[in-house]
Amino acid sequence: MKTSLPALPATLLVFCLAAPTLAQAPPPAAAPSPLPIRQVTLFTSGVSYIERGGAVTGDATVPLTFRTAQINDILKSLTLLDAHGQVQPVVYGARDPIGRTLEAFAVDVRQPQSRAELLNRLRGAEVTVTTARGTLTGQVVSVESKSVTTPTGTTTTDTLNLLGADGLQSVRLDDVAGIKLRDARLDRELREALRTLASGADDQRRSVTLRFSGTGRRDVRVGYIAEAPLWKISYRLLLGPKPYLQGWALVENTTDEDWNGVRLGLVSGRPISFIQDLYQPLYLPHRLAHAADARRRLAGGQFAGGQRARSGFRAESE
Repeated sequence: MKTSLPALPATLLVFCLAAPTLAQAPPPAAAPSPLPIRQVTLFTSGVSYIERGGAVTGDATVPLTFRTAQINDILKSLTLLDAHGQVQPVVYGARDPIGRTLEAFAVDVRQPQSRAELLNRLRGAEVTVTTARGTLTGQVVSVESKSVTTPTGTTTTDTLNLLGADGLQSVRLDDVAGIKLRDARLDRELREALRTLASGADDQRRSVTLRFSGTGRRDVRVGYIAEAPLWKISYRLLLGPKPYLQGWALVENTTDEDWNGVRLGLVSGRPISFIQDLYQPLYLPHRLAHAADARRRLAGGQFAGGQRARSGFRAESE
């Protein structure tokens, strides 16, 4: 004898979780984006396709903010559509290595250093030193360590040597209350280097500015790929006279915007996805042409009419 189970009414519901917050008071509402999110498609490979859309008027710029870790995906996949206008170049801040940027400053602050080490890097600079006994002005000659005898024994202290109008003078750094650089350019360089160093610690967000040109009011669309949490699914089976199957899809919204009126698509597939580092600037070393080779070729008549011989220069990597 065969028995059969009745068909189960099935329902799939979406349970959307917003990013959690620890703030006790609700944060102030952000200004609405002129290009709000219209469509989100989530895949089970950890990526999502996000489409924005809205109206712009005339020549328009639309700033968008992304996490720094998302910039490579944005640069790889960003697509802009303006059917009745023109898409202009997208502007974003380059990610030059902070160490390379700091190399351009006159004062090297790439590594943590003590006051004595910093003053040694400023050798030759004119400074004004303030102590409890007055002020001294002169050029930094050096900072040396000296042994000083105290009632409790012998200790080592740093001594700053200055060359001033009265000759070479020495002052213990323990007695120095303040040091001021008299060279305005050097003082400005030091402050800018420290600001650059501080800005490198705050690199969690990056701004990408979209630009459109045209006339009148028109609709534009923007699409891109971004990392997203995996969407999950769970089922509930209710047994009774009429069995009922219910499924819930769990979706986490970890973006900075609410998904209001968004068309959500859930794809149970694993498209091939990879990250290409397009955000990091790439530099190639220049090649060095030896002047001795050029002189020999000039003496041998291998250059005529300003043209280089076929053999060229002998070059080496720097």
